[in-house]
Amino acid sequence: MKKTLLSTLVVLSLVPVMAYAAQKDAAKIAVASNSKDPMSSISSKAGKCPSYLIFDSTGELIEVIDNPYKDAQSGAGQQTVDFLAGKGVTVVIAEKFGDKMIGAMRSNSMDYFQLNGVVNDAVKKVLSPGNQILMKLDRNLNPESYESYKKLINIEPNGRKREYVLFTVKKGKDKVAALFLSPASEKGRSTLRLDENMWLYIPNVGKPIRITSLQSVVGGVFNNSDILRLDYVAEYFVEQMEELSDEYVLHLKAKTKTVAYDKLKMWVNKDTILPTKIECLTEASMLIKTIYYKQTKDFGDKIVRPSVIETDSPLYKGYKSVMIFAQIKKRTFENEVFTLTFMPNLESLRQ
Repeated sequence: MKKTLLSTLVVLSLVPVMAYAAQKDAAKIAVASNSKDPMSSISSKAGKCPSYLIFDSTGELIEVIDNPYKDAQSGAGQQTVDFLAGKGVTVVIAEKFGDKMIGAMRSNSMDYFQLNGVVNDAVKKVLSPGNQILMKLDRNLNPESYESYKKLINIEPNGRKREYVLFTVKKGKDKVAALFLSPASEKGRSTLRLDENMWLYIPNVGKPIRITSLQSVVGGVFNNSDILRLDYVAEYFVEQMEELSDEYVLHLKAKTKTVAYDKLKMWVNKDTILPTKIECLTEASMLIKTIYYKQTKDFGDKIVRPSVIETDSPLYKGYKSVMIFAQIKKRTFENEVFTLTFMPNLESLRQ
């Protein structure tokens, strides 16, 4: 009886996840393979692999194709992505991707996973409930494209505070820009993130300056990666999932070495599919910082999410940073907005 009850509870807890997966019936997963057998090993040459095996959102193999660009002298990654996009592929799996191919996939709104081992096993991992939860969590946190106003507060051990107000715009999984509105000393500065590349524009300097994800344009515990956050699924995949009475615990692994945190341990509320706490870890599982999501608020237009994000770190004892969202609104933007030349003109987007 206990075993039957437990099985029932597990099934019920996964209903929201499976319902979400059902919405993605058109999803197609292409795996770079060393042969045409789904039990073959995943290829380390995404652009020049011998074959691509294409699976539907249930994990069923639906097509096997020879890679027409496996012998290309140059541009294999871009050409392969365009070819797969033409077949409706939304997710690509390979052991390794070049930077140009990653950029091409993100430009085509494709997700990607760097995995090794057997083709079939990799598809099962990508379609696991944990990764489905993470994809839904991203959309619950933010619309795919939006504008927002938020305040950043850095609090020092002596109680001293430093506050910043930012206007932020985002498009897709990999484009984010922000404009400083206050304090007066920072007004007019802007930041831009494209994939893993970031820039800071200072009006009296006149041209954008490269910055890194681990730096912070405002100081404090939040780094640039936290402030200009992409979708989690753009940077991580779920290696393991635990199930508690009212939460999922997702163990996330970075897709590339250039991501700010090698690992994340994320607690997710089962009812809302929203994060409550995230531990940011090194590859050796050393704690870098903890991020807390608080005060869920209805922002309108079906956007219901935490309005306050707090963080502290054992590396900065006594310091705390807080991010408060005052407004989030769905809005579409042209790609031109997310360019270096547009950084001085972000103010023109405020309505």
